Amino acid sequence: AIVNGIENVDGYFLTNAKEDGLFDYIVYGLYEFIEYEHAKNKLGSPVNGLPYGYYRDYKALKNDPNCNPYYLKEIKKKSNVEPYVSFRKQYCVATVKIDSFKSKYQYESVSEELIDNKTEGYEIHRSVTKVENIQTKEILGQSISYLLFPYGIYKTPESYMTSQCSRINKFKYLPIKKSIDAWVFNKE
Repeated sequence: AIVNGIENVDGYFLTNAKEDGLFDYIVYGLYEFIEYEHAKNKLGSPVNGLPYGYYRDYKALKNDPNCNPYYLKEIKKKSNVEPYVSFRKQYCVATVKIDSFKSKYQYESVSEELIDNKTEGYEIHRSVTKVENIQTKEILGQSISYLLFPYGIYKTPESYMTSQCSRINKFKYLPIKKSIDAWVFNKE
């Protein structure tokens, strides 16, 4: 992970989760809003069936007319888990259509397959996640990770199983405790 700058923000534009924001971040109090684009109808989306365009999910009082029923149901599913229990007593996650996103920063994560080794039965994927100033294109933070997937985990037939799985754990991986947006936006 590389951090080039730290900013205090209330929210940001999420480029790659086009059909919903990260309502958990709002419930946990990390951000006041998340903006995103609705470009196609998708079952299980909080904006499914609504007009295409940009939307903002935000923390609101329970009596706000924009409280999103989809999020109310999702928060209720976590019936005995904090902070969902305390949050739903007073607040909701509301959704409103906006003409254009107003955020200064965007968060984007893209993944690609680098290697598909059919002979030895594995794939290697590269994931790049970055936080960028929308107007200047300045990258405030970026993390890059590489993941090894033996065929036996996700693919069939079982004959594709990696023959020497013990080699996968040869190197110790030290996970980063915070996401790149938490580093850049100075959130715990």
